[in-house]
Amino acid sequence: MLLLLTPIGPVRRGFRSWCSIESELSIWALLCYGRAMKKQNGRFHSTPRLSLLRLLWCLLFAVPSGLQAQTTDVLNLGRGNVTVHIPSSYDPAQPTPLLMMLHGYSSSGSFMENYFQFLPLTEQHGFIYLYPDGSVDSFGFRFWNATDACCNFDGSTIDDVGYLTQLIDAVSAAYHVDPLRIHLVGHSNGGFMAHRMACVDPNRFASIASFAGAAFNNPANCGATDPVHVLQIHGTLDAVVGYNGGTIAAPYPSALGSCQQWVSRNGCFGAPVSGSSINLDGGIFGNETTVDRWENGCVVNGSVELWSILLGGHLPIPSFQMSDLIFQHILDHPKVAVGPPPGFVRGDTNGNLGVDLSDVIVILNHLFSGGDLGCREAGNCNSDTTLDLSDGIYLLGYLFGSGPAPGDPFSTCGDQPMWLDCQTPIACP
Repeated sequence: MLLLLTPIGPVRRGFRSWCSIESELSIWALLCYGRAMKKQNGRFHSTPRLSLLRLLWCLLFAVPSGLQAQTTDVLNLGRGNVTVHIPSSYDPAQPTPLLMMLHGYSSSGSFMENYFQFLPLTEQHGFIYLYPDGSVDSFGFRFWNATDACCNFDGSTIDDVGYLTQLIDAVSAAYHVDPLRIHLVGHSNGGFMAHRMACVDPNRFASIASFAGAAFNNPANCGATDPVHVLQIHGTLDAVVGYNGGTIAAPYPSALGSCQQWVSRNGCFGAPVSGSSINLDGGIFGNETTVDRWENGCVVNGSVELWSILLGGHLPIPSFQMSDLIFQHILDHPKVAVGPPPGFVRGDTNGNLGVDLSDVIVILNHLFSGGDLGCREAGNCNSDTTLDLSDGIYLLGYLFGSGPAPGDPFSTCGDQPMWLDCQTPIACP
């Protein structure tokens, strides 16, 4: 039996959004758990028990939101029309940020816009905005060919990475898109797809936000070599895409596991730092969502955050703050144009391209007297991801004993591996 919950508490968007939420959640449960779907005459029929009143609300109010202030354009790359919203502030002479939103399995771009209501925010902050639809599978449901877990149930060879890339390229050809401010937000299957897009082309995206999605279960399936700002949002009681991981078509990692993959790729290390709790779920009183940020050692243009909605489900009732908070994360995480990577010689703490006793003194002065150390990674002599007294001892052992030499880059200048910051790099010859 499928249990459908009636929304309670403050609801910013009313039944209009809840109907689309409920529709998607019902279909997900029926498909993934197979409790109320049967095949008759070659077709699948679902039997969710919806009240007549709720159906009437859905028919009356399940319509996409919109803004009259924006102008629209239409793209069609052979898979149907995609509406592109252009902010009224658009100036062809100025680079304009772009946001693409990806819907969940069985949903649509317009339904998800009705849920998140990013349209007013993209107008306010001057973003080009589009929310394309996925292909339709044999069940009649829209999907994205994202990871092996979700949600290509037919084994289709459709190239959604190529399609979404072409959409961004087409918009960029028609409008002055800022290449440093291209962002993805995806829910559920769309969240899986956002992770895949970042894996395939991390240099294209400033940030991704995956709401109730997950990364590849096998980190080796992600070929990202450039950093990306990653936000993972997940309800701890999500019964569709489990907060602690699970299996749909194939296994997928937990919310924390998805984050930890990007922590590694973005060069971050150590435990996350807890921020102030926030309110994302309008059906739960107070600030129910915890915020964890990985801040130590992350390379430029790379960061990771996990927002855990305590007692939250697959698609919670949006709070008054939810969309604004997600959009603020987008605003706060553009790509930064970077020059050549910082150069250093491991053990050369004074930047003279040599290693001697004076470098040990710089380490000790920094540790015990607060002395300046412009490139802390150069002082990480034993390559253990931290800077402490053991590094000075390690370097003394190399200089005056038979201890091993510092790890790479050593004797010649380089930029990797790096676990700490290097605010004052040296110019490698």
